[in-house]
Amino acid sequence: MDRGLTRRNLMIATSALTLFPWPLLAQPWRPSQPVRIIVAAAPGGTLDIHARAAQPVLSSHLNQALIVENQGGGAGLVATQTVARSAPDGLTQMVASGDGLILQDILVGARHGRPASKLRPVTMTIIAAQLLCTHPRSGIRNIDDYLLALRTRGDKVTLAVPGIGGIAHIISEMVNRALGLTVTHVPYRGGGPATIDLLAGQVDAQIITLPAVTTYVREGRLIPLAVSTLQRDPAMPNVPTFAESGIPGFDVPSTQGILVPLETPDHIVDVWYRAWKVALDDPGVKQRLQALGFVIHASTPAQFDKVLKDAEKRFAEVIAAAGIKGE
Repeated sequence: MDRGLTRRNLMIATSALTLFPWPLLAQPWRPSQPVRIIVAAAPGGTLDIHARAAQPVLSSHLNQALIVENQGGGAGLVATQTVARSAPDGLTQMVASGDGLILQDILVGARHGRPASKLRPVTMTIIAAQLLCTHPRSGIRNIDDYLLALRTRGDKVTLAVPGIGGIAHIISEMVNRALGLTVTHVPYRGGGPATIDLLAGQVDAQIITLPAVTTYVREGRLIPLAVSTLQRDPAMPNVPTFAESGIPGFDVPSTQGILVPLETPDHIVDVWYRAWKVALDDPGVKQRLQALGFVIHASTPAQFDKVLKDAEKRFAEVIAAAGIKGE
């Protein structure tokens, strides 16, 4: 082999790299036009708060406009179908409740082609406890009072849940089955209307995502009884867990996260995963979300996928045992 020729080839290659450095040859993907963030809920809820808190940081990080669009119809089914049918180009994503997405797929997916299966997880962004709470006039002051009421008055106790087959309903069924209790579930089309009726004393108690009622609890308008996570919530450290209240190991957190169309390429998913990590690490975003009771947890796509699959198995067993049917 001609060593001189080899050296000349190397010099030519080096010169080419100098003229066209690698970053110019392989720029990471960035959105080339405004991005839609579809929120699978009405404005004002925890999903909406979550999306709008992160929006300006994401926009600044990627130097592109992000448009938050609320699609709350069909308990999130409309949003799921919208994103599942979108082009896998990184320009459409969904902020959704992980448990809500899975429950929706189990209960109504057979009629709609299981739309959640057409989505790809990007990152689980936050975790929140579900909170069992009541109003001051109920006579129920703590979790022991609530369980005693169920033991003595049974189905005369009314519990508001944001929809049949939602995470609040599932948690209530899990508690009841574990302790052999009964309660009358009163379904609402969302946590907002349920909370309004609880504040007015129209129902005895409610299970709802903790950040949705943090303000009412701090004002003394609602009484917190127990949280659904294994550990106490940092926003309400004096409120016991169900695990401390007679159901060892009870741990059913609510999750929220980001999903994109199933065929979205790996490199685009990775860009969005890293962008959301930046947003969730932002001091302003962290302060706003943590003050409401959210626990920030920026998981990898694979970790979020596992959380969803584990939840599907667990929830399917509860739904089958309780005979819950989709609305």
